[in-house]
Amino acid sequence: MNLFHFITCAFTVLFGISTAYADPSHEQTLLVEAFTTTGWKIQGESVAGTQEAQQHIDVQIYELDGIQRFEEQLSKSLPINPHQAKQVALKCIQKLDEQAMIAVKNTAVGLAKAMQYEIDRYPAIVFDGQAVVYGVTDVQTALTHYQAWRKEGKR
Repeated sequence: MNLFHFITCAFTVLFGISTAYADPSHEQTLLVEAFTTTGWKIQGESVAGTQEAQQHIDVQIYELDGIQRFEEQLSKSLPINPHQAKQVALKCIQKLDEQAMIAVKNTAVGLAKAMQYEIDRYPAIVFDGQAVVYGVTDVQTALTHYQAWRKEGKR
């Protein structure tokens, strides 16, 4: 098992994968999930001024290369011996601060969801787990495409 798979499995076991989508108390909540990497910055996380009066928009951004970046950072200090490397990696993971743990958990959740949605390239912005807009990094622009698609009766 390579280090990437080990780290992914470790974080999945430590944190679990959340399957919650949106606040169930809002029937009109639109879940917007953006899948990207550090090379593609998602813009317009706050689309409050553009939403319909009865609609709440929940935007989640997943940087899919977060575990890879973490692995690269962790690999710099690992010994060559695989057994020792595993022990050092576990200790480093256990010592992570809350912000680092949240970032890695976010990446693990994003990778799982990208696989679930069958995202095959990025950037990608998914609406309610049903429709995807590829190649757009601005949430408002993607929302405009999605709303036009819905008006055409494609839902």
